[in-house]
Amino acid sequence: MSFKVVSKENVFEVYHNDYLFTVCDYSATYKRPFMGPVFAPDGVSFTRFAPFHEEHPHQRSLFIGVGDVNGVDFWNEFEDDKGVIVFDGIDEISDDETAVVAVNNVWKKSDGTPVINENRRLTYSETENGVRVDVRVIFTAAYGAIEFGATKEAGPLGIRVNDFMRADNGGTFTNSNGGIKEGECWGKEALWCNYSAVLNGTTYGIAAFDRNTNERFPTTWHIRDYGLMAANNLFFKGGLSIPASESLQYDFTVVFWTDSIDESKYID
Repeated sequence: MSFKVVSKENVFEVYHNDYLFTVCDYSATYKRPFMGPVFAPDGVSFTRFAPFHEEHPHQRSLFIGVGDVNGVDFWNEFEDDKGVIVFDGIDEISDDETAVVAVNNVWKKSDGTPVINENRRLTYSETENGVRVDVRVIFTAAYGAIEFGATKEAGPLGIRVNDFMRADNGGTFTNSNGGIKEGECWGKEALWCNYSAVLNGTTYGIAAFDRNTNERFPTTWHIRDYGLMAANNLFFKGGLSIPASESLQYDFTVVFWTDSIDESKYID
């Protein structure tokens, strides 16, 4: 068995070949559920795990967020009036050669009024030099029509890399067009972006891929030298609408790798 999921109270531990790979936290401890930290087999974390960091505290490892949903901010957390994402039950938990952690969430205003429903499905599989996580997010306008604003503060997919990987701290990133670091990748369309760094002689990387079924593929990227990597069409291509009772689906692939990666293997 390659993967095992251990369910606790609104927290799901994902093990890969008997080591803890990551934790999916949907507890009420945080305003936003997230996946993290994310570990290599040697115990090094690919992502920053600082749940209440003073700098961008909402950027917890791998997360989903949009800064303007009918005017409600589901990205930032600094003020009390920000929206909250609330766990609303398990959709599927399975493990074997692959693993699935799928849950339902309700995005609510700070006063508890529901705004939109979300189904989040994370599928784990083994790759040559790491672990692949397929992220599926389905938004459903269950409470009326939805407007996603043209906001920079969005993914919906967001990833915060560990500090040793930051491009302003010795790491680097590139995209599918050969762009390097923020100056050549921020706001640019790309099939993928890949953040990496060398630590104690080993290369660690996080590669995120847009899928060609997503709206306005390929996505543009809100990616920063300080360690944020987010697939964001909304700021650079404009907002979008979800009619009442209809749904919008996003699919992304994220590969946590060591030593090397062939990005072409993950392109549609």
